[in-house]
Amino acid sequence: MISALRGCVFDISPGVVHVDTGSGMIFKVLVPVSAYTALKNEKEVLLHTVMRVKDDLMILYGFLTPREKMFFERFISVSGVGGKTALSLISAFSVNELVEAINNGDAGKISSIPGIGKKTAQRLILELTGKLELEEEQVPETVQLRDDLVSGLVNLGYPVKSVTDFVNKALKENPEPVSFEEMFKLLLKRISKL
Repeated sequence: MISALRGCVFDISPGVVHVDTGSGMIFKVLVPVSAYTALKNEKEVLLHTVMRVKDDLMILYGFLTPREKMFFERFISVSGVGGKTALSLISAFSVNELVEAINNGDAGKISSIPGIGKKTAQRLILELTGKLELEEEQVPETVQLRDDLVSGLVNLGYPVKSVTDFVNKALKENPEPVSFEEMFKLLLKRISKL
């Protein structure tokens, strides 16, 4: 089973990324359409993946965060919800919007996605209500760390816009609390490879 895939973007279009892992293989990965904006200008990607076998096809689904992957796996565990439907849900709404819709019993919102009828929406609500949690708001310490890291890199001469995106991405990939020094060293190593 392939749990994650790291490599260079070989080709990309909304909903599909071809990843060159450098091993002579290029993987076709279905991703949420909402991920296109984040991925289209990236040279290297890390996708958290789920592999599904359907008839004689092997399909690889990829996600920007482990949380999106976990939600996809929860959705496909519901009877009548396949990979395409689960991917549509994650493409159409943020994870927090989905949690609120499910926990509030908002079948209308869920069934507003093409391919999802009222019965499927009600089944999702029935089986997942109370089992999904809202993502916590960013804690002030993390906000302060982010601001300090951006400021430090800008002081070294890197442009504000690209540094801000770079730092936000790195903090999402490393959610565990770390010191400013550790994170700054990590960022300097990564930014020197760009």
